[in-house]
Amino acid sequence: MAAPHTTRTASTVTVICRMPAGLVLDLYDAGELAARAGASTPVMAPPKPTASVRLNGAKADPRYHARDNVLLGMGGRTEVDASFWQAWTAQNPHFLPLVNGLIFAQPRAQDASAELAERGQHRSGLEGLEPKSLPGVTPFAKDVA
Repeated sequence: MAAPHTTRTASTVTVICRMPAGLVLDLYDAGELAARAGASTPVMAPPKPTASVRLNGAKADPRYHARDNVLLGMGGRTEVDASFWQAWTAQNPHFLPLVNGLIFAQPRAQDASAELAERGQHRSGLEGLEPKSLPGVTPFAKDVA
């Protein structure tokens, strides 16, 4: 079965997320946050986002196979409105996954795939451990009947 066709306009960017399960990006109204911070009594309810985008994670990469669980070089691709991405990165410039390159965006899908190929060979720290290379761990011997 063919993959669903997504329409792409000049106002979108391709966001790559190397985190295994993906990420939800929330955009908040800066004025509302400032009013909450300056209120005389604390506001205990969480702020409501004005817009949200769910990023596909590395497990959504078409090359990912659950049996092997190899995430190195994988990244989920999501088409995001360019104005949302610009506003979100301006609102969250010190967000560690953004700073460390676990999420990044390019205007063209080919450029995003090329950047993933460059960054993908560097470990993100979120990959699973290789059980055969753990020090002090020996696998059980197979029972012989």
